[in-house]
Amino acid sequence: MKSFSFTLLLFSVVLLAQAQTNPRISYRENFFGNHIYLANGEKVKAAEIEKLMSLFPEDALLFSKANQKMVMGESLRWGGWILATGSLVYLFSGEINQQRALIVGGLTLGAITLSTISVSMKRNGKRETSHAIESFNYKVSRGFGYEPSLKIKISPLAMGLSLNF
Repeated sequence: MKSFSFTLLLFSVVLLAQAQTNPRISYRENFFGNHIYLANGEKVKAAEIEKLMSLFPEDALLFSKANQKMVMGESLRWGGWILATGSLVYLFSGEINQQRALIVGGLTLGAITLSTISVSMKRNGKRETSHAIESFNYKVSRGFGYEPSLKIKISPLAMGLSLNF
């Protein structure tokens, strides 16, 4: 009975150690469609998420690249809106003639191109970011990586429990 109690104690210590060292990461979208990251329910920045994900370098790298893609997509989107607004201001700031209309048409075409590219970049960044977070959470919940684990070792000569860190 003592060995069972000791085994149960070791198992609970391992589970508590895993729960404390590896927070669960989630995200939600704000009003503008941008991700807000949460670690154990607390709002954190993307740089802090990268630090938390450093336990799994491939997920951290994927998250970093995807987050950069989302930021670049958002920047391009704002650039497209500013370009479109500027072209309209230019059109109505003076006398409307053919030259002014051609310039505005070119600027508007550029704004549409930037907006189209930005939507695709941001959507791909969101998808890759969510994939990296899901992969990290899966690995943390399954116990992959460098966290404590309790295993039963069986060999032809002996049998026992192994607590690995």
